[in-house]
Amino acid sequence: MKPKFIIFIAFYICATFHGVAQTYIECVDSADYYIRREMWSDAERMTIAALKLKPALKTNYILWSNLGDIRTALKEYPQALQAFEIALTTVPDKERPRILNNRAFTYLNTGDETHALEDITESLAIDSIQEWPLKMRGMLKLGKANYSDAERDLNSLKRHFPKNASSYMGLGQIEAFKGNSAKAEEYLRKSLELEQNEEAWFYLILLNIESDKLPKAKDDLLVALKRYPRCGNLYLLRGLLHKKNYENDAALIDKKIAQDYGADPHLVERFFPQITK
Repeated sequence: MKPKFIIFIAFYICATFHGVAQTYIECVDSADYYIRREMWSDAERMTIAALKLKPALKTNYILWSNLGDIRTALKEYPQALQAFEIALTTVPDKERPRILNNRAFTYLNTGDETHALEDITESLAIDSIQEWPLKMRGMLKLGKANYSDAERDLNSLKRHFPKNASSYMGLGQIEAFKGNSAKAEEYLRKSLELEQNEEAWFYLILLNIESDKLPKAKDDLLVALKRYPRCGNLYLLRGLLHKKNYENDAALIDKKIAQDYGADPHLVERFFPQITK
């Protein structure tokens, strides 16, 4: 997700704040220029300069929100969260979901899923039909094995945003958990039809391995590896296929390749558990 900046360009300021010092207008205009070009350090400098010039303006929540987004891009996460907190104290209700979503994105970058989920839920309570929040809450709930809540959000995402591939990928995982392999495969293939994604390929191939559809899994794996030749998790699946065919030496070679390419350690242990005495 790219942060959705609240654009606050010079001509708008001139029309709204007649008589405001030109230096403030120039700072805001410069900040907007740098944001558009992703020149984050310069954007931060000019936004702070504008806030110092006119700290009491009611519309400064726009600048504070943008500063949160800028600092997130700079990986200055504590300072970004502080800026969002200030923005949220004065923001009008109609703009609140946007700032909550961007703060949730910052929380996710810090690994704080709990606070991210709280912000997303508050945002959806204000406006229940938003693409990114529905997707993220659905996937976060899925990651916590809260399948009923995840399914509700992902079905809403599919209904309102039918071209969002993530809804089908998540619903495919849920159907696989329920044991509905045919429906799961239908959803996962639909996800890949909409958008190529190595994670969706992984779940599709794993589904067919676990359903003992090994030839189909092998064919899909060849396609996926051609598209993502450095995806460690896909090599784990190739190793798992070798293992199921009792080709243990080839399986161990694929395990090593998978680890070299950054395969998920939990998946490595799941498919190739360490033997302890």
